[in-house]
Order: sequence, then structure tokens, then C-alpha cells
Amino acid sequence: MSKINGKLDSHREEPKFPIAEPHDLSPRSKWLREYYFKGAEREWNNEFMVFTTGTDWDIIWYEGDYYNAPEILYYIQILGKKDKGVFASSFRSMGIPVKLPDDFWELSLPERRMTFLEDVILNYIPQEIISENDLVAGGRFNTQLSKCFNKNESKEYWKKNIRNRDDVFKYHRSGFGNLGAIAGHIIPDYEAVVKKGFKHIYESAKESYSKLSEEEKNGPKGQELRAMIKAAEIPRKLAKKYVEECRRLKDEATTPERVEELELMAENLERVPWEPAETFWQGVQAIWLTHMLVMTEESYPGPGLSFGRTDQHLWSLYKKDVIDEKNITKEFAKDILGSFWFHCNTVYDAMIRVGKQGITSAFGQLMTLSGCGPNGEDLTNELTYTILEVIDEWSPILEPKPNVRLHRNSPDKLLDKIIEMISRSQGAPFLINFDERSIAGMVKEGISKEEAWDYACVGCLENTMQGNDRSGTVNCNPNLTKSIELTLWNGKNMPGNNLATKPSEQIGPETGEPENFETWEDFWNAWKQQIQFAIKYTVDINNLCEELRGEFLPTPYLSTIVRGCIEKGLDVRNGGPELRFITIEGVGFATTVDSLLAIKKLVYDDKKYTITQIKEALINDFKDTEVMQTFLKNKAPKYGNDDDAADELARKVMKVWADETWKYKTLTDFQYRPGMLSWNYWAGADAGFTATTPDGRKKGTFLSNAICPSNGADKWGPTAVTNSVGIVLGGKTETGEYINYLPNGASHTITFNPSILVDPEHKEKFKSYLRGYVENGGTCLQINMLDAEMLKDAQKHPENYKNLLVRVTGYNAYFTAIGRELQDEIIARESHKI
Repeated sequence: MSKINGKLDSHREEPKFPIAEPHDLSPRSKWLREYYFKGAEREWNNEFMVFTTGTDWDIIWYEGDYYNAPEILYYIQILGKKDKGVFASSFRSMGIPVKLPDDFWELSLPERRMTFLEDVILNYIPQEIISENDLVAGGRFNTQLSKCFNKNESKEYWKKNIRNRDDVFKYHRSGFGNLGAIAGHIIPDYEAVVKKGFKHIYESAKESYSKLSEEEKNGPKGQELRAMIKAAEIPRKLAKKYVEECRRLKDEATTPERVEELELMAENLERVPWEPAETFWQGVQAIWLTHMLVMTEESYPGPGLSFGRTDQHLWSLYKKDVIDEKNITKEFAKDILGSFWFHCNTVYDAMIRVGKQGITSAFGQLMTLSGCGPNGEDLTNELTYTILEVIDEWSPILEPKPNVRLHRNSPDKLLDKIIEMISRSQGAPFLINFDERSIAGMVKEGISKEEAWDYACVGCLENTMQGNDRSGTVNCNPNLTKSIELTLWNGKNMPGNNLATKPSEQIGPETGEPENFETWEDFWNAWKQQIQFAIKYTVDINNLCEELRGEFLPTPYLSTIVRGCIEKGLDVRNGGPELRFITIEGVGFATTVDSLLAIKKLVYDDKKYTITQIKEALINDFKDTEVMQTFLKNKAPKYGNDDDAADELARKVMKVWADETWKYKTLTDFQYRPGMLSWNYWAGADAGFTATTPDGRKKGTFLSNAICPSNGADKWGPTAVTNSVGIVLGGKTETGEYINYLPNGASHTITFNPSILVDPEHKEKFKSYLRGYVENGGTCLQINMLDAEMLKDAQKHPENYKNLLVRVTGYNAYFTAIGRELQDEIIARESHKI
């Protein structure tokens, strides 16, 4: 029995299962966390603020940022009508007109965008310190900004945008997956901001501009560099505004302690992020102000915009202030980080009225911790453990999302801390990355071993370098399973599965009617042609999106903090970074492999069924052929069981599609590369557009998740699954060197019952499992500690489990806020024991 508004509620049941709760928070951090979770009831929030040039032709919302989110495609504008659709029309009606300088329309597009951004962030968005508990300045940053097109640019942009939309929607609705040139998903050079400051960046941009010829100054390079010079001063000017606000608030402070804090905050902002940080507090402040301005410029609230190796970037400042000179206590350092945690989570305020996690979940401002150094030595430090304490004490909460790098020399102390945190969590409190396999992938894409050790992760788990790498880590998400359908129907859709194509339309290459194939090799060769076509089709459509963004949507501010852009005078979106990749993230891998295994075993090896019989069963979604469906599900080999033959075929499948990605580049010189993320595509619209498959899966049901086995297919426990994952990524050479076909990384989610960590003996076994994963597993592991019975109770009584986090794939989400089908999928996952 509980109370509502002071009255007893006899109908509401108390939760049967305990859920993870925050613990040991200081009064300051406790207040900030509780204030955040008030959500729409807060008197302050960070909702989108919308700004327009006021022209009739103005465009504010860039729909291409959301092409990889199928759940949002429904809301995108009606084809060919730019003023229709929920987001576009809403933002246009909400837009606050900005007074433009007299010469605004004489400026180049990059310069217009920076002029507009500077005016908005300094003069239209208020500078606020959230409360007397806040130690980090930088409140509102969620924006939707005018794209600052002149009339001709707007017309040309829209013509190309409609063309792209038609092609992207056809690609998606034909079951090939989803794609688009997406913002975020990058690690800016925060280390340079902390150690050198924006003054250094500003002077570098001016020097680069001074080296241009007069012709270059009047061309695109000169335009971009003038925009970068203006952009590099915006953080200093914004910090000055916050200095004024801190000193104004001193007159309203209620305690001498708060007066002193506000003065110190003002002094911090007088220095950073323009000059190098001299204290830990300044380092945190510099990172946050720099970070929030990226989100403001891109009008994209946080997804994938990640911090890199924060415990390394700030370690010398932390060591000086907390350990050596004792200028601040460890507890005060944790309060500084607590304010940082609060601000990171306000990205979700962008659409706060939709719910506490907005229209999606786990935006993925990822922070990488620990890891090895250039010689394999461990770089874990006391700041690593302090940050882990903050994560543990603030959990459950979504941001920032931590990724802990493990390797052969990771200390037992770190593993013990990880296991302690996992044992009392629901969902996964962090991702675990594995250095040796990950570094092998970075070296595969041409990064030297002398540099690759310093990689970090963005978004969900995607491996990139820091400060010089734009890897488009979620831009292309092809449904690998589509290749099975095309192979069975000679490059066409399965009858009745026409989707966005005409009946009998030839989509892929004609590889022959499979009824005429005499051997498994004939089928395998046909499949290879179809998967190669699917990758090429993905590249061709995505290139249209990349070209549109590169031409019309420059981001000069972000470009100042990505190495290579200033030196080349090129935007980060237009070939500027030193490292330039676009990742093709394969979806439905195990579904594809298991389908091939079933055909090989039951059609060609055992001759149990013919291809004709298989195709008829698929067309009818196994109606009246349930016995065949059972054979396909249970009698054919399955990936994920440490079965040599099955895993070898899976490895060949992985290598074929991964190798194909390396054949392609964009016109702006971005190299395509492979990865395996899957986000929620395996469970959402992409699964809905996928025909019945020969592994026994029915039409429209979930595909396999990233590099995980299909649900229920792994019968031999976590060690067998781990071995299979390592093998399909390439295994090791004869001399023991790691091979990694997927440099971007591969998401492996595994579920354990919480009972496995109830005593020291089982915790030691789990530690051994993690060390075994370093040797034989993949690049990234996400551990769900979940009791299926608790999840079922949460479905019945969601009001009792509002903050219950679960690991979906590369991200956590609040269990009660995701759809029923996805809830059921998580409940159905195999719960392993050690």
C-alpha cells in the first residue's frame, strides 16, 4: 500500500523486486540528480530553442540527420512539400527571428553560419547557472538553427534533398536497411582544448589563412578559414558572458561558501577554454563548454558526440589538485564531475515533453576509461577509479556513457571494481572494450601501432581515433539478411514482399534461379554477388547524402577542433580530418549465417528439402510447414556454439561483406569501412521489412542483434559464444596475432542472471571469464544483469520500475519506456550462468 498526494492507495502494489538505486551521493550531487529527474516539472529545462533568419525560404530542420532512425521517418515531411510534416512545420512556426547584420547575405555560407551561431549563443540564448549546487557553467545548448541559405541555395538544397529522400526511403522500404549522413558520432580534440586552449586553435587558423594565395582567400578555403577564425573566438566570448553571470549571482548567494564558489567559477571561465587549463575544475569546465557548443552548432542534441579518454586528458590536473597539492578534496572533485554528469543528461531535454529520454534513448556521449599504453602497459589511474565511483553512485542514469578498456595487463583492482559495479546494476553500467582485438582493427585501416593504442570509442561502442577522425560510425546500416532473399529469387523480392518496388522488379543482379544450382558452391557464389550488390547499393545511396551535407551544411566550429581541417582549409564534413571514414554497420549477421547454414545442411548436404520446398515455405511464412520450420530452427547448425564448421562459414560470411566495404570512397575522400553495431534496427522497422528467412524465422520478427547469435541459438554457454565471436572476427594468426575484420568494432550483448555474482567464488569465475574474453572474444562486450521475472513484473507494474535500465544493444534504455515487442525480446534472451 502506498500514498498518492498524501492519501493511501490500496490498489497500487509495491515492487516485488528491488531495482538499482543511486547511493552515497553528496548533498549537492543528490540534489542535481533529483532535480534532473523531475523532468518536465522542472522550472528550468534545455528544450530546443529555434532560431530563423526570418526569410520565406528559410530551412531550419535537417531531416537527413534522422534518416538512420526509422521510427522518425514517419514524421519526416511529405514527399515534395517542404512545409508539411511534424518537425519541419513545427520548427518553422517556433522560430525566433534573429536580427541579421547588414552585410549578412554578402558573406559566404560558412561565414553566415558562424555569424548566426555567434549572435544566437551570445545574445539570444540566456547564460544560466542552474542552481546553487551547480559547479559547471553551460546551461542551454539544444537548438534548431537556421541553415542560413540564401534563396538560390535554399532552392538547390531542397531539390537535392527531395531526390535523396526518395532514394533513401525506397532503400529502407525495400528491406535493405537505413542510411544517411548523420551528425555527432565524433571525438573532437578536447585534449588540445584542455592542454593548449582555443587561443592556440585561433592562432593556428589565422596562420593557415595567412599562407593562402589571394585567389585561395577569395575561394572556398578562404571562406572556410575565415569562418573557423570567427568560430574559434566564440568559446572565449561565451565564457565571458558566463563570468558576468557568475559575478551577478554572487549578490544573490545565500552562503559565504557559495559566494566563493561563484568567484572561482568566474575565474575559471576567465581562463578556459581560451587558455590551457591549470586546475582539474578548469579542465572539466573547458571540456563541457567546448562540447555543448558542438551540439549547438550541429543542432543535434548529443548522439555519439563523445569525450575520448577523459581519465588520461585530465589525469595530470587531478593528480596535482587532489593528490599532490591537495587544493581540493576527492569529494569536491566528484561534485565537479557530478555537475558535469547533470549537464550531459540535459541533452534529453530537447524533447522533454515526449518523456525523460526524449524520442530515443541513450544518446551516447561516450567516455572512454583505462586501457593500455603504447607498449601494452596499463594506464589506469586514480582518476579512472574516481570516475567509476561517480558512475556507480549516480546510476541508474543514461549519460555520459562509460566504456572501460580492458587488456592483458589490466589490474585485478580494476576488474574487481567492474564486477562490483555489475553485481548491483541492472542493464550495463558501462561497455567493456578489449584492446588487443580493437587495436588490430585500427591497424587494419592503416593507423600505425604507435598511434592505434590511443583509440577511444564514440556513440555506442564504435572505435575511432581522438581529435582527428571522422568515421561516420552510424551512417550506413545495411540489412545483410536481404542478400538471402535476393539469392533465392534471382535478384528480386520474394513474391508478396514487394514493399517499395514493383512486382517482379529486378533489384539485384541476376545470379540464376537457385532451383538450377547443383552444388552448395553454386548457391554460395550467387549469395556473394548479392551481398556485394547490397553493399554497393548502400554506398551509392549514402554518397548522395554525404555530398548534400558536404555542400550545404558546413560546421566550421567543430572543424576547428578536428585536426587536419585548419591545415587543409576544409570543413570536417568535406574532407578536412586527417582520418576520414564512413562505417557500414552490418545488421542481421547471425540471421544471415544461420540461413546459409540451414540451406547448406538441409538442401545440399542432407538433401532433406529442395530449394523449391524451402521457397514455398518462406512465401507462406511456414503456414502448414511447421515441421520444416522446426527442422530449420533445431536441426541445422547455428552460429554461436563454438562449432568449428558453423563458425568457419560465419567467418567467411563476415570476410566477404567486410572486404567489399573497403572498395569504396565518397567524392570527399572518405573511405568506407566495416563494423557491426545494429542499434535497434534488428528489432524495429528493418526487421518488419525482412521476409521470412531459411533459419526458421517468420516474416517481420526480430533479426539477430549485431554480432550476437540469434536468440535461443546459443546452447553451450557464454564461453562457447565468446569463442565463436572471436573466430568470426578473424581469430588469430598462427603466431598469435589478433585479426579483426571490423575496425569499427562489433557489439556483443550477453545476459546473465544476477545470482551468478552473489559470492566471492562466482565473482572470481566471472573475472576469469573477462580475462578469457580478452584472449578469445570480440571487441566490445555489454553485460545485462537481469532477472526475467523482474522484467515481467515491470511490464505489469511499470509505475514501480520507472528507472529500471536494460541494455538493448550498444545502449541502455529505460525498460518501461521501450515498446512491448522489444521488452519481450529482452525477456526472451538466454540468461547465462558461469
